Amino acid sequence: MTQPRPPIGFDTAPARPTPLGASFLAFVGYAALMLALERRMLQTGGPGIIPFELAGNASRAEAIMARWGSAGQRAARLSLRLDFGYMATYGTFIALLVDRTRRRRGHSAVVPSMVIVAVAGDAIEGISLLKVLDGTRVGVHARRAQIAALIKFAVLGGALGYVAASHVPSARTPGRQRS
Repeated sequence: MTQPRPPIGFDTAPARPTPLGASFLAFVGYAALMLALERRMLQTGGPGIIPFELAGNASRAEAIMARWGSAGQRAARLSLRLDFGYMATYGTFIALLVDRTRRRRGHSAVVPSMVIVAVAGDAIEGISLLKVLDGTRVGVHARRAQIAALIKFAVLGGALGYVAASHVPSARTPGRQRS
């Protein structure tokens, strides 16, 4: 009889997370902090940070900042500054998930490096949005942030899709042939 497997990300020693488990815990803790700042932005009557990331032009970015007022803009600025640490947590967690999947599939060790593109996009986005909040070339930086955010979301979606696809049973069943 085989032993039951421990939960994903934890080894058999009680309360001793693996690197994947530890990175998940760091990600969840940081996400809670980021969600608190998101609530502060929403409480101003304005949108959260993602619509600001995707504004794409000066008029939309300025409209969001006007709806936020000074309190929402302070929350957004703090969120964007703290986002650099958040990138490290979600980047590490997703890279470890992708690495675990690629090892199971026997794929190249370079596959997890795709997450670096998402984190780099997030960094470019964050710098650009801080410049938007400072009123520096708002249109240029809003567009740059939008492009970087779209790249970030696409790469993260691809990485998570890669992981999720490894958990979907194959359409082919052993012993059955396609006709």
